[in-house]
Amino acid sequence: MSKLVFLDSLKNIDPRKYDLKCGLEIHQQLNCGKLFSKRPCNIVPNVELNKEIRRKLRFSLSEQGETDKAAAAEVLKEKEQIYRYNDKIASLVDLDEEPPGNPNKMALSVGARISQMLNLIFFDKIQFMRKIIVDGSVTSGFQRTAMLGFGGKLITSFGEVSIDGVNVEEDSCRALERGDGYNIFALDRQGIPLIEITTGPQIKTPLQAQECAQQLGTILRSFSETRRGLGTIRQDLNVSILNGARIEIKGAQNLKLIPEVIEAEVKRQAIHLSIIEECKERKINPKNFSDFTINDVSSIFKNTESSIILSNLEGENKGVFGIKLSNFKGILGHELNENFRFATEISNRNKLRYPKIKGLFHSDELPKYGITSEEVENVRKTLNCNKNDAFILIVQEETYAKKSFEYMFSIIAELMLYVPEEVRQVDPKGTITKFLRPMPGAARMYPETDVSEIEFTSEYLKKMEESIPELYSLKIERLSKKWKCSQREVEDFLDKFSENDVSTLISKSQKGALELYQLVFDLPKDIKKRDKLEAIDFSVELYQSLLESSQKHEFNQKILRDVIVSLYKDNLQTVENLEEYLSKKDLLVKPVDEIEVEEKIKEIIEKNQGAPFGALMGRVMGAFDGQVDGKLISTLLKKLM
Repeated sequence: MSKLVFLDSLKNIDPRKYDLKCGLEIHQQLNCGKLFSKRPCNIVPNVELNKEIRRKLRFSLSEQGETDKAAAAEVLKEKEQIYRYNDKIASLVDLDEEPPGNPNKMALSVGARISQMLNLIFFDKIQFMRKIIVDGSVTSGFQRTAMLGFGGKLITSFGEVSIDGVNVEEDSCRALERGDGYNIFALDRQGIPLIEITTGPQIKTPLQAQECAQQLGTILRSFSETRRGLGTIRQDLNVSILNGARIEIKGAQNLKLIPEVIEAEVKRQAIHLSIIEECKERKINPKNFSDFTINDVSSIFKNTESSIILSNLEGENKGVFGIKLSNFKGILGHELNENFRFATEISNRNKLRYPKIKGLFHSDELPKYGITSEEVENVRKTLNCNKNDAFILIVQEETYAKKSFEYMFSIIAELMLYVPEEVRQVDPKGTITKFLRPMPGAARMYPETDVSEIEFTSEYLKKMEESIPELYSLKIERLSKKWKCSQREVEDFLDKFSENDVSTLISKSQKGALELYQLVFDLPKDIKKRDKLEAIDFSVELYQSLLESSQKHEFNQKILRDVIVSLYKDNLQTVENLEEYLSKKDLLVKPVDEIEVEEKIKEIIEKNQGAPFGALMGRVMGAFDGQVDGKLISTLLKKLM
C-alpha cells in the first residue's frame, strides 16, 4: 500500500495535528544614521552607485577545527562578490577598510525601550558579536550584532509567547543582480541599524504567528526612528513539525500571507515525510536507488522536435545525459506544494551549485515539452529501466553535466532519508518556499573586539522607560478622531510625515484631512495613471505652500492638478517661492466672476430647455473646462432652474 500523502488530501490541513512549532524573527530598519559610521540611512538610485569593489569568499575552519556546512556550500559556488557604492552612502567601515566607530546611541536607545516594552531582562554588559554571513551580502563576511536582553513575553489571544531576545545589529547589502558566477550588491543598505526581535517556538497556529507579527510590528512602528516603506521590515519564520526539521523561512514580507506560508511549509514537510516512508516501503536506500551510471543519450534526440532541448544543445560538447532511478516511478512527479514537485526540489538545489543547468526533465512528466513517447521509450531502453523505474535527463556540456549528476546523487540520497534543516526563501510570486542554503552551524558568532562593551545603568534604563512612546495602535485611534478621517488614512499620513507635520498641514487645509489626503495621495495616483508621471516626494514646506496658494487663489481641482503636473515635470521636491513659480508658469488664474458664470449658465439653460439637471450640469462643466468649481456651478444651476 502506498505511503504517499497527496496534496489534495491536505486542503483543510490543521497544522496542530502535525505538532507545529513556529517562531518569528522580526527585523526593523531604523532611520537614525548607520550603526557604526556617520553615513545616513539613504537608499539611493542605482545610477548613483558610481564606484565598485570586488571580493571573493575564502573558506577557513573554525577555532575548533569544524566546518560550517553553509560556508562550505557557498565557497563551492566560486562566486565573485561585486559591491557598488558612492562616497555619500558608504564609508571605509562599510568597505571593511577600517574598524567600526562607536555604536549609534539612538539605535541603542530604541533597542532598550523596545526591550522594556517586551519586559526583557537586560544583561549586565552588552557585547557586540560577529555573526558569520556566507552569501556575500556583507563586505566583511560577518554582521555585527548585540543582544540586549532575554526572557521577555508577548500576550496573544492564543496564549503567551516568549521573547527570547532583542538585538541591535547592522543590515546587509541590497542585492542588485545574481548571476552564474557573481553577485552584485549595493552598499547603501549595509550598516543601517536593525532591531531584531526573536520569539520562542510557542506559536502553534498560523493565525497566532500572524497575530504575533502584527503585535511586534505595532510596537516597532510606535517609534518615530523606524523606517517606513517596502523592505524596511522583514519577517523570518522558523517552522517545524513532528519528525520534520526546523526550517528558517526568509522573505515573508506580507503580513497577510504569513498563515499561507506556514501552511504551505507544513504541507511540504508532511508530504516529504511520506516520500521517505514510501522509499522505505519500496526498499529504496542511498546505496541502491540507482546504478549511478551517467549515460549519454544524445543520439536519441538527434532529430528531436523539442525546442527546449534544441536551444540547450547550442554550443560545443553539449549533449543530453541521463540517469536511472530504480523503483522511483511516481516519486519525482509527486507534488510537495502546488506545481512544485519532488523533482523541482532536486532541481532547485542542483541549480544553486551548477547554475548552468537550467532545468531537468524526468520520466514522471514525459512525454512533454516536444519530447515524444518514442523518445521516452528509447531512453528507458538505453538506461535499462523497467516499468517501476524513473529517469532524469539534463542537457549541457558533458563534463559539467556529469559533475551535476554526481552532486544530484548526493541530493537524492539525503532527501530520501530525512527532511534537512535549512534556510528557504519564499517565492515572490506565491507562498511556497525554495531551498536557499544549509542551516548555518551553531558556532557562527564570536566577539567583536573592535567595539567596547556597553553597560546600561539603572539611571539610563529609567530615563529610557520615561520616554517610551505611545503604542502605535492607540496613536492611530487617537489621531483618527482628532483629524476626522479613517484609521487607514491616518496610517498613510504617518508613513509619509510626522504627526506634527500632518497636524500643521491639516490646519492649512480649508477642508481639513480630506483635502490634504486628496492632495498627497489621490491626485498623484490620478496623474500617474493619466499622465504617466511618477510622483515626486514633495517637502512638507512645499505641501504647505500649495495649500496656502490654493486657498489664496481659490484653486479648483483642475488648476491644482495642473500645478502638481508642472512640479513633477520640473522634478521639484521643494520651491523657494511658489507664488513666483506659479506666475512664471502662467498657472495663476483670475478669481471667478460669479456674475459672468451666472450669465453663462442662463444662456445654456435657454439653449437646452427641458433638459434634466444632470445633462445641464455636464454641459455647463464642459463650457467652463474645469475653470470653475463644480460646487459653485451646482448651486447656481439649482437656483436658476
